[in-house]
Parts: sequence; structure tokens; C-alpha cells
Amino acid sequence: MKDIDLDAFKETTLAKEYENLQFSIILVQPEHSGNIGSIARVMVNFNFQNLIIFNPIEKIEKIFSYETQGFAMHGKQILINAKVIQLENEQHHLKELEKLMNQFDLIIATTAKGKRYTNIKRSAIFPEHLELPISKKNLKIAILFGKESRGLTNEEISFSDIILRIPTYNLYPTLNISHACAIVLYEVFKTTHNLNIGRGKHPVLLAEREERKLLLKIIDNVIRTLKIRNYKQKSVYFAFRNVLERALMTKKEMSLILGLFSKINSLIIDRDLYDEKLNI
Repeated sequence: MKDIDLDAFKETTLAKEYENLQFSIILVQPEHSGNIGSIARVMVNFNFQNLIIFNPIEKIEKIFSYETQGFAMHGKQILINAKVIQLENEQHHLKELEKLMNQFDLIIATTAKGKRYTNIKRSAIFPEHLELPISKKNLKIAILFGKESRGLTNEEISFSDIILRIPTYNLYPTLNISHACAIVLYEVFKTTHNLNIGRGKHPVLLAEREERKLLLKIIDNVIRTLKIRNYKQKSVYFAFRNVLERALMTKKEMSLILGLFSKINSLIIDRDLYDEKLNI
């Protein structure tokens, strides 16, 4: 594997068709600074930048404290740059939230309720079923999360276009807000990004199609040279092909296996040439 391949390798890249989607994560009346910091951390994990904290119950100074920045880890800058909208009059909560929502083209709300679908206002889909639009112009999308103690109210949810619910075990259906945020952002990330196989600082490059074809050609030659019965030759060949295609081999694995079969093939050819000389 050449160094230049590793330098050029990117495990994840933003899909071109989703380049115009601009996401904002909006926390409505968050109650605990630790969760806010953890959400900032999750956001940087999945390439989200814009955090809006609307009318927080938690104190502002605690939200931006060193302790909360510790929860944020590498998402510290996202936390520091977060937009905070604090209301002086709680009676204006819904009016101001609606005003904020009017700035977005698509609003996605989250809920832990709605499992039985008896409340039509909370009729939800699972995150994996979320279909995102492909737009030629910039499209502003908001993803809303409610306060930890009760989530979003029916009135708050009414401003949304789509409602998401994460399926959970019956015994305890409510997730911690940072965990719920991680799951939702992960599903959106999978949709909006091209994902390649890799392992952090030591990425795994998949073997190319031409390398697989070369290996199969050598295997086919080995099968024929070993004089395996005709009715079994195709079955053995396709058995190897099926295994190799399912394996998603890396370049390193391909190099080792290709070297082995090349050596076997060479030994068989040398043996045949030796046998021919003896028969002369």
C-alpha cells in the first residue's frame, strides 16, 4: 500500500447531493449543562456545527463553564460558538420559538412518545426512515430536542414538519437527550455522507476490482492445472469467487493472498515444464 494512497484516503466525505443542506441542532429549554456539552461532542463526531440553545433552564454561566467544556471535548468550539436565546418573559416562549422556527425551511422534531399513535400530533417515523431533500439552493434544516424532564410539548412539536421517534425496549422507552441526539445525528450522517471502510489513523483501503479479477484468473488457472474433474471446476471457481466478493478484502489482504496463489501457480507451471522435459 503506497503512502500516497493513505494520504488521499478519506473515511467519510459529504455527499455532493447534500452539500446545500444546512443543519442546526436546537435544544429547547435544556436543564443540564452536562448534556449540552455531550451534545456538542456528538455534533463534532458527525460533522454538525450549528448549535442553538433556546430559553435554557440551566444557567448561562454553567452552560459555558470549564466543566461543560470538559463534557464537550473536541466539540468545545461548537459549545463556545452556540447561539443562546434567553427570554425575559416565559409567556413569550411559544411566540419566540415560532419566530425562530420561521427561519428554517424544514423542521424535524424528536419525541419519546407516540408509540401507540393515539396522539395524532406525535405521529412519528423512525430516524432510519427519514428522507432528506436534495436541493439546488441552500436549505436550512432544524432538528429539535426538548427538555430532559418531559421533552417537547404538543405546542412545540406543532411547529415541526417531521417527527422522529427512536424505537426502544418497552420497559424504559426514554433515552438520555445526548444519547437520543447521537442516534438521530448518526442516522442523518449516514444519509448525507459517503462512508468508506477505515480505522482511524490506520485506514483500510479496499482491494480494487482489477486486483480481484487477477486473483480469480490465477485461481482459475490453478483449478484447471490441478486437473480437477470437469463437473467440479466451475463449482470450485464460483465458490472462491463468492467468498472473495463477500469478504471485501483490503489491499494488504489481497497482496498476501495474491502472492500465495501466484507462488502456487508458478510451482505448478515449473512442475509441468519439468515433467515435459522428462518425457522428451
